[in-house]
Amino acid sequence: MTVDNSNLFQNEITESSSGFTESLESDFVDQMEKEDQLALKKKIFGEIMTGIRRHEEKAKNKTRILHHTKIAASVLLILSLHIGIWQSLKLKEQKYQTGANETLKIELPDGSKALLNSNSILTYSYTWVSGFERKVELNGEAYFDIAKDAESKRFVINEGEVMEVEVLGTEFNFKHQPPVYKLTLIEGSVKLGYQSEGGNSNRMVVPGETIKLNVENHRIESKTIDEPQRLLAWQDRKLRMQNESLEEVLSIVTELYDLELLDQKTPPTSQLISGSLPLTDNPNEVIANIEALFATKIDFNQNSIRVK
Repeated sequence: MTVDNSNLFQNEITESSSGFTESLESDFVDQMEKEDQLALKKKIFGEIMTGIRRHEEKAKNKTRILHHTKIAASVLLILSLHIGIWQSLKLKEQKYQTGANETLKIELPDGSKALLNSNSILTYSYTWVSGFERKVELNGEAYFDIAKDAESKRFVINEGEVMEVEVLGTEFNFKHQPPVYKLTLIEGSVKLGYQSEGGNSNRMVVPGETIKLNVENHRIESKTIDEPQRLLAWQDRKLRMQNESLEEVLSIVTELYDLELLDQKTPPTSQLISGSLPLTDNPNEVIANIEALFATKIDFNQNSIRVK
């Protein structure tokens, strides 16, 4: 077997150099004064301690950053929860509005239905937590078909106003158009609250009854109508007539437009009309059409009419 003498020689040189270096360093340190040796040892020890402290500081910084990150994440989570809860509790408003000669069908969250007459506004509030509280605000006129609640929760319109309506489940027409405050009950029962001379009062309304509040003396005016559904003619924007006299037609029109018929009587006539009378927001147009249909003269002054 051949031995590579060059490698052996190289290894011997390397080992020799290493030994020589260690020997040189040892001799150098031994030859130093003791004070210098002590200073050198302190310096080396100081550098070692500095390295250790740097290492520990880095470790502490990492721990501190991790700790702060966890705190920040917890704070963000809490804030998100609070924002979510606040959003769920915040009242939100739903608003419906109609313009001139316009009607609008509305289905409320509880299944109740409303038909909004022209120039009217219906609003209600709700939250994501409690939902719809079965309370609405009406400015104008609307027909309501109120669904019965499983928990017998009442439906309230214009709570705390001059005239408020409280029902369980029924059909009625309500006008809240100052100075006109009027309710016509089609079926069911309604508890009507109003501001009387003696303060807040309430009254039960029966089907077929029309209740109007006189805001000047705070008194209730009641009238029973044989066919209360006819007062809903505004829904189709037309009054259907079947062999009807001038007196019969005016009795419905004056209720629809809240007009006063002076003298409370119309001249006797044998003329009967069948057909449809268009209904618009302008009562002047309706009165003019009645004059043409019955070939008569009707004076219309503000909110009152007189047949000549």
